[in-house]
This record gives sequence, C-alpha cells and structure tokens, in this order.
Amino acid sequence: MAEVHEIADGIFRIATFIPEANITFNQFLIADEKPLLFHTGQRMLFPLTVEAVRQVIDPSRLRYISWSHLEADESGALNEFLQIAPQAEAVHSELGVIVNVNDYAIRPAKVMGDGEVLDLGQHKLRFLITPQVPHCWDAILAFEETTGTLMASDLFTQLGEKTPMTTGDMVERTMASHKQLPTYIPVSQHTGRVFDRLEALRPGVLACMHGPAFSGDAVQALRDLRSALFSQPDEALTRIGGGSQPAGR
Repeated sequence: MAEVHEIADGIFRIATFIPEANITFNQFLIADEKPLLFHTGQRMLFPLTVEAVRQVIDPSRLRYISWSHLEADESGALNEFLQIAPQAEAVHSELGVIVNVNDYAIRPAKVMGDGEVLDLGQHKLRFLITPQVPHCWDAILAFEETTGTLMASDLFTQLGEKTPMTTGDMVERTMASHKQLPTYIPVSQHTGRVFDRLEALRPGVLACMHGPAFSGDAVQALRDLRSALFSQPDEALTRIGGGSQPAGR
C-alpha cells in the first residue's frame, strides 16, 4: 500500500516501500487547478499509485505528468496515467521529448525550456535542464517556486524504509547508499555547475525519489552532498570531463 503525506502546501509525497529491493519509490503530486504528478512509478505499482492519488484528487483531473529522466520508476506508468486522465500532457525537455517521450507516449508531449515556468494555479513549477544530473542524458529537475520545493529526483537516494520527512542529516545516509550503487551519479565540472544552480534557488524542501523528503537547511544539504561526491575516489564514482573539484570551489 502506498502512503500519502503532505510535505509542503499542496504537495503530496506518495511512497511505496518494496522490501525485496529495500527501497522506497516516491511520486509527488502537486494538487492545484492544474494538478501535476512528478514521477509515475513503475507500471507494476500503478494500481497502488493511482489509488494514492485518489486520496487527494480525482486522478482523471491530472493535467500534467513529468519526471527527471527515462527510467521505469520515473516514467514507467506514464501511459497508464495518460489513459485515465484525458486532458493530461507529458511534460519534459525538448531533448527528452525528441529522444524518448514522443516514441512511446500515447499523446504528444509538452516541451519546457530551461528555466521556463509552468503555471499550475497557485503553484509555479520551474524546469531546469540538467543532463547527467543526477544521471542520464535527458535528465531534468524542477523547482516549485511558491513552496520552495526542489524535485530532487535521485540526488539524495537512500536505501531502506524511511520516515516521510526529516530535518536530520541526509548526506551520510545518501553516500552510504551510493557505495552500494557504483557509478550512480557521474561527477564532473558540469555537475558542479548544476549544484551552483540548485543552491542559488535556496530551496526549503527537497522532494527525493528514494527516501524521506527533507525540510531542514536544504542549501547546506546540497553543499554537503556536492563535497561528498567530489571527495570520492575515482573508482567509487565515475568522473567525466576534467578536474577533481566542482566549479566555483
């Protein structure tokens, strides 16, 4: 059964823990005039996810569906949601739409440019094009400006079952999980520039794909994660490009 918790005003974390994999899969529903679901979960989780959405809104009201990068847990149930929500559009970057979405989605997708804002009503979702961060060429992240919530995707992945929300240290548990997931996040000067952008947003909440949401000092959490990633030995995390320090540091 999926659990539902409100992590910011009008933003709900839908969490399903899979004991066999020792990991939680999270989707985030922004309930507004034009509701948006960020992450769909895998197709096998669709019955659980859609019932969780139903606890907050009628799923047929979904207007937009988005995610960070092409993976089963991020967008596997896209078409299932598009089928039950006749007005819903998939939303992604131009690259994501051309390379992936328009090949498998049952309807054409909406393209968002870097820094472009999608007006949902009370919520405003800014899209950030971040190739390879957290991973995959088509990766994007998104920032809800009204609540200061960063859709952080896999940046703070934590294995195991966690509480819905935390203000405690995120980085130690994240890096412990990364040690079990070699080459999970490519590290390069480009990665450092993306972290610069994320820190400049000054988020107040981190909506994480695997693990709890975070409502402590999110800027410091991002800085600490950056430092931890760049301090890893080359064999622990893949380095692309040059340099061993993030840009601007």
